[in-house]
Amino acid sequence: MSKVSMVATFACAEGKGDEMEAVLSAQVAAAAELEGVEVYSYHRGEGDEYSFFALFSSMEALQAHGEADSLKDVMPAFMSLLAGPPQMSTFVPVAAVGLAL
Repeated sequence: MSKVSMVATFACAEGKGDEMEAVLSAQVAAAAELEGVEVYSYHRGEGDEYSFFALFSSMEALQAHGEADSLKDVMPAFMSLLAGPPQMSTFVPVAAVGLAL
């Protein structure tokens, strides 16, 4: 069974970075409780730009993540702070340092 990674980029509404980071921390805490979530991280770039990287043990773990009530509960706050739609992609990782593939 192949692991699956998810990568996303998004921007929060101007001046909402502190609020966004509180919501992202809540998402990370919720994801930490889910089976099959191996890496779940958010990163801030220039201004209000963010990126996201996650590694899941399987496609089933990714799907369970998307259906988890704990993450669904945080989504309205996350969506309300976005400047526009996030750009998301999923991949099958093939080589890495520091990640057991």
